[in-house]
Amino acid sequence: MSHILRLDKNECPYSIPSYIKDDVDRALLSVEPNRYPDPSYGELRQVLGDYVDFPASSIVPGNGGDEILWMIFAAWVKPGDTVLTLNPSFSQYEHMCKVFKARSLSVPMVFDETAFKVSVDEAAFMGAIKKASPSLILLDSPNNPSGMLLSDDFIDSVVQNSSCPVIVDEAYGEFASRRYLDRFTTKTLPERVSVLKTMSKAWGIAGLRVGCLVTSEKVSRFLNDLRSPFNINVYSEAVALTLLKNRSWLEERIKTIVSTREKFRESLAEMSRWKALPSDGNFLLVDGPIPGEKSVSMLRDRHADVKRFNLPWEGEWVRITVGTDDEMNRLLSIMEKL
Repeated sequence: MSHILRLDKNECPYSIPSYIKDDVDRALLSVEPNRYPDPSYGELRQVLGDYVDFPASSIVPGNGGDEILWMIFAAWVKPGDTVLTLNPSFSQYEHMCKVFKARSLSVPMVFDETAFKVSVDEAAFMGAIKKASPSLILLDSPNNPSGMLLSDDFIDSVVQNSSCPVIVDEAYGEFASRRYLDRFTTKTLPERVSVLKTMSKAWGIAGLRVGCLVTSEKVSRFLNDLRSPFNINVYSEAVALTLLKNRSWLEERIKTIVSTREKFRESLAEMSRWKALPSDGNFLLVDGPIPGEKSVSMLRDRHADVKRFNLPWEGEWVRITVGTDDEMNRLLSIMEKL
């Protein structure tokens, strides 16, 4: 069987750079697996802070972004509370609402078929804040699965019009043209604002589960007291530290993935029956000529995995992760035949 195109989970198509692997191997060999990690994760918080240009005291380390979400819900959401998001958004938000017995309230995004782009109904979102008085607001930017980057003005308006914690999920921020976190030049965040980051996407270590929350020092102290004391294992920590200390390669990798994304989108534009939304992530949301489930099935039969979405607007939508140039060319060939 030919190589399966794994383009359904927004994973990075590239492994750890070859010239760093020796450093990673040495770091792994130095680990003492019979010893617990440092529960404060002092060094990891420092290098994560250096990466996002915030103090270590503002960093909450997590076992991937998903555990960060667990901490956030445990801290601020009680059964019966309302959690406000956009529709669509990261599917884990709704799952967490079910786990914590909270009400999931989402405001549909607007699809402009003529311009072929999506936008946020800001008036509707502000109205939902006022009417529902949510306990938590979750905003993924770039949005998953649309790839849309939320405007700083919209996020600022959400913060100003709400009294609850606002989490900006920048899991795909490295691929975006700008990041909300960068606007805080004083390197301090308002107490109600936190930004989620992960090493699963651009960094390419999804299987190792390393992420963090950038937040105010007060919230950082609170969440660091709340989290499990040994939530990142010593092997994952060793690899993350090695990569974070040798990150000169990251910018070039991001440029490569963004370039591949745009080339693939341009190629789709030449195929009259497949259309992709503009994206600031490492994925594209595509409307095709084949019913969504059938499209996924037909692609899988040809050894290409993509993800189907039911969205609040018309269309047969699938999300396609950006792979290597060769992988995307192969997918194009399959889609042309379909």
